[in-house]
Amino acid sequence: MNRQTGYEGWILGLLAGALGSCSLLPILSDGATLSSVDTSELPPCVADDCNCGDFRDRTLAQKVLDALPDDPFQLDSDGSGVACETLPLTGGAAYTASNGAANGHLALGNPTNAQATDRTNFLLARSPYALSYNGDRGTANWVSWQLNADWLGDTERQDNFRQDGGLPAGVYQVTPNDYRNTGYDRGHIVPSGDRTRSVADNSATFLMTNILPQAPQNNRGVWRELEEYSRDWVYQFDGTLYILAGGYGNQGTLAAGRVTVPSRLWKIIVAIAPGETIADIDVETPIIAVDMPNRDTAIEDWRVYQTTVDRIELATGYDFLSVVTLETQAILEATQLDTASGMPQP
Repeated sequence: MNRQTGYEGWILGLLAGALGSCSLLPILSDGATLSSVDTSELPPCVADDCNCGDFRDRTLAQKVLDALPDDPFQLDSDGSGVACETLPLTGGAAYTASNGAANGHLALGNPTNAQATDRTNFLLARSPYALSYNGDRGTANWVSWQLNADWLGDTERQDNFRQDGGLPAGVYQVTPNDYRNTGYDRGHIVPSGDRTRSVADNSATFLMTNILPQAPQNNRGVWRELEEYSRDWVYQFDGTLYILAGGYGNQGTLAAGRVTVPSRLWKIIVAIAPGETIADIDVETPIIAVDMPNRDTAIEDWRVYQTTVDRIELATGYDFLSVVTLETQAILEATQLDTASGMPQP
């Protein structure tokens, strides 16, 4: 598909952010930084700071240690040559996605094949968004939603945080008070600002299944900047964004162990031009993928944390963009948006 590229400034901004990220890379014992190491098949945390809590299993942590034997992240605390020994050896097989076309917010697929019968991968498909909820962690595995001008209006923020009665029997319903005095914000996954068409839509973003424990400066800084950037794009170019986001890893718990605090936060944004649909996705379709630490020290420029979809899949075990052809997936998911491909001009 021959597209015009009217987003030169946008792309240049991404390039500048990507180049600026080098300062985050750890220094190896020989004086080199990780920029001299091929990290394309390592999880995104190696771009800033990995901890054992960032990995879903010991096998993935060991992959990082083997690739970086200097152990800049101190994954091998006792010098045994084994990384993160307290983690399970494997976190189970990676997920196989399913077709989620029955819900418009799952137009790119169901990344974990979430079902209404699985307490750790429970599908909640609502009018404003769809999500996979993990009853053992007390947060969503992922949330998926569409964003275009149809979802934006002048409805005020409802601020009615509340437990979600849509969860199955036996799954703890997290309450707003579970976050009180914990040092963490009640961080939205689908932002309130993305659902201002109606009171009902905005109110749905305050259900606690759409909330995760987020470091305050992260929530109010870099994460908010990316949210606002997404809405600015919709306002300016009148296209459609398909967005997936969530958290993974473990840096503690809240509510007597019922809520796991994720150590990493990720988001994937797929940009569709006006007049186009999911069926028009090709190797030129712009995709922003970010993965960042859930810390107050996160740098405010989200571009620093750009990565590839492939690397988020490696870290989470999820299967994104499953409705796209395998050939197109292979290119899109391996590409960090720092080339001449850009959003189509309306």
